[in-house]
Amino acid sequence: MAKRKYLPVAESYLTEWLGITYPPGTWMTNVPLGEVKVSDVIKMTPSEEKFVKKPLRPIADAVVLLPNEVHIVEAKVRDERGKIEQLLIYEYLFPKTPEFIAHRNKKIRKILLTPKDQGNFKDFLEKYGIEVVYYKPLWIQEYIGNLDRRYRRGQYFSVEF
Repeated sequence: MAKRKYLPVAESYLTEWLGITYPPGTWMTNVPLGEVKVSDVIKMTPSEEKFVKKPLRPIADAVVLLPNEVHIVEAKVRDERGKIEQLLIYEYLFPKTPEFIAHRNKKIRKILLTPKDQGNFKDFLEKYGIEVVYYKPLWIQEYIGNLDRRYRRGQYFSVEF
């Protein structure tokens, strides 16, 4: 069997950090945000409606519900484009999400979880209120060390991390 080129480690990385950082029961992963209008012509049970809507909604890596604020977290292990911008979209969609109507007036913190320096994006991140959390367990450093050279670099950096 051929060796898989890409190992999906972001979810393990994210859940490990969430478990260390937040109390049990306050966080959830792969959270659909926003609202999708479903025609009134088709009558569905709530579970059918949820099944139909989920693939049509943007999915945040994690949402943490705390007493006074909400944290929306995106994990970026490899140089994946769009993770930073997704946080801005999720901040906009969260108050419009029916499942979180009770939390819509809470302060939202946008968190980018990564083991890598974000380089030239530092000013952009500060401007839009995105907090960068660097979490570097040994296993993720070993994983990054085994990636192709282009994926080991930080964003727009020639040096490897």
